[in-house]
Amino acid sequence: MLVATGVAGAIDTPGQGAPQAMPEVRDGVAYTGIIKNKTRYEVFIPSENSDGTLVIPPNSWIEYTIWTHKSDVTAYREGKPFYCLKLAAHPQAYPFMCKKYDFMAEIVKPEPAGKYKPMKKRKRVKKQTEA
Repeated sequence: MLVATGVAGAIDTPGQGAPQAMPEVRDGVAYTGIIKNKTRYEVFIPSENSDGTLVIPPNSWIEYTIWTHKSDVTAYREGKPFYCLKLAAHPQAYPFMCKKYDFMAEIVKPEPAGKYKPMKKRKRVKKQTEA
């Protein structure tokens, strides 16, 4: 006869150990949203759940997943910080391309203005009066 007392308390139920295994994941819910790049530069964003880097082409967009309700994401250009995004998720609040997303953010950096060219001065033409 085998008696197993106290063994049931040592077995974890699925999902119970997940918050301890990944303490940075607070919500445990994936929030998917859109990040639009409205600049003429290619920007890079670090992935939250891997060591990968996501590339956003100029004037384009990507789907991005965050694992907390609020998150700060930095976009990089040529290895230097380019733009800071403060993301806040509101479930299914943003319709885009026939889907509903949890957040939407835009990377908009003011472009340098073109060089100022003064207008050419025109000589004044005097009207002749008929006599």
